[in-house]
Amino acid sequence: MARDVNQKDQQPPVQEDTEAIGEIKKPHEQWREEFPYPWEEDEIITRRDTLRFLLAGSGALFLATGALAIIGNLPQGNNVQAVPIAKVGELAVNEWRVFDFPDQYAQGILINLPGKGLVAYSDVCTHLSCAVVYQGNGKLHCPCHEGLFDAATGNVLAGPPIRPLPLIQLAIHEGTIYAVKEVPR
Repeated sequence: MARDVNQKDQQPPVQEDTEAIGEIKKPHEQWREEFPYPWEEDEIITRRDTLRFLLAGSGALFLATGALAIIGNLPQGNNVQAVPIAKVGELAVNEWRVFDFPDQYAQGILINLPGKGLVAYSDVCTHLSCAVVYQGNGKLHCPCHEGLFDAATGNVLAGPPIRPLPLIQLAIHEGTIYAVKEVPR
């Protein structure tokens, strides 16, 4: 009887369906045949490499943006110059004159306002770049789209423009009025 018990406890060895990969035997998995995946290519780019790439790229974009912001705020050489535009006393009250500044391709407008004196602005409307003209009532008018600007401050009074006119700084030296610098606002 002891012999019968031992025979019952012993089970025949289970044969696994295996495939040989080199010298290592691995159990055969049917799903690998149905859904093949190139496992060897997994090691080409790791998650860590991807994260390093993203971090380095973000850092480079951050530094480039900072450098461009600094370069954009540096004073430009052709924007800082003195151009004679009129003589002192040449413009009567409520008179105006258009002048080239900083070169022949851009213009400004010089106005002698009552109670305020001389002011100068770029004569380019901030809406669609039409030339503005002084109306004599303390307002600058853009005839293209009926924009109005305050002649004393350059701020928008009406119409489609949303930004004020750029101010042109003036200087007086030996009886001559100079346009010195355009100040964007």
